[in-house]
Amino acid sequence: MAVTARTKGIIYIAISYIIFSADEAVIAKLIQLGQNHTIHGHNPISFCNLLFAGSLIGAITLFILQYKNFKAFNFKKLTTIEWLWILVSALLMGFFTPTFFFFGIMYTNVINVILLSTLQPPLTLFAGWLCFREKPTIRLVIASAITMSGCAAIVLLQQWLSIKKPVYLSSTPHLGEIYVILGVISSSLSTLISFHAIKVLPGGIFNTLRMGLGAVFFFFIAVMMFGWSHFADLFSPFLWKWMLLYGNVIVALGMLFNDLGMQRIKVVDDVIAGSFVPVSSIFFSYLILGIVPGIAQLIGGIIILTGIILAVREQIVTL
Repeated sequence: MAVTARTKGIIYIAISYIIFSADEAVIAKLIQLGQNHTIHGHNPISFCNLLFAGSLIGAITLFILQYKNFKAFNFKKLTTIEWLWILVSALLMGFFTPTFFFFGIMYTNVINVILLSTLQPPLTLFAGWLCFREKPTIRLVIASAITMSGCAAIVLLQQWLSIKKPVYLSSTPHLGEIYVILGVISSSLSTLISFHAIKVLPGGIFNTLRMGLGAVFFFFIAVMMFGWSHFADLFSPFLWKWMLLYGNVIVALGMLFNDLGMQRIKVVDDVIAGSFVPVSSIFFSYLILGIVPGIAQLIGGIIILTGIILAVREQIVTL
């Protein structure tokens, strides 16, 4: 049986999500490494340094890979509205999404961040119907509802089973979870913009522009909000040694497969592929950080996995 372009696209997008699913665990590990290699009492792999340097290297790598497309494309034919969408997407993915997720990692368990991120598929599914009129089947809607109930179970069960008062969330209940949900909303909006943009921009031009502009936006916004001191160790060789690995493998390679997939799939395919992220993320969290899920996370994870299985079965039928 011949493999259709859509099937290839689903495979590519699934590979990209597997790569991206290691992101939270890799970031947490890199920050730990930086804490063991301080410079003048500062962690060289701080959030600001990591995000800016990683995105910059990823953008440069993608530009090299997409150089022929950049050279051949006539940017003058882009309208003001299309440039505006590119800038909005760059702001969402370059600043808001990573910032929200980073604060989520600070104020709650890494596995919580991973599992609560599964709110993105149903949100994207709904937005895909709203914006692109891609009407999901009843089974896909039910599967998404099950996934969302699994997320709710994680938060509620942890609260009921906890015998200690949370350290970080004592002043603002579920602050970490709130940041994660904001990150999910930001990421979903950026995904929808991507589906529109790839109809206008060929190849990986959109993701390269989005990442490069996002790095610039983040740098200037971070300087205005936090000051220059947060980039004090930006030129540390220790930082760039790890950023070459992170920027090329996690950022650039993940985006490359994302480009190949997005050109061939529908919104619903992206939703299903993204649903596997929690499972692979938990695996990477255990492999890289040695974090074992708790009872509440296991129960919620099983509910989420049930929703994923139902969604995948339904989607296989439509291919």
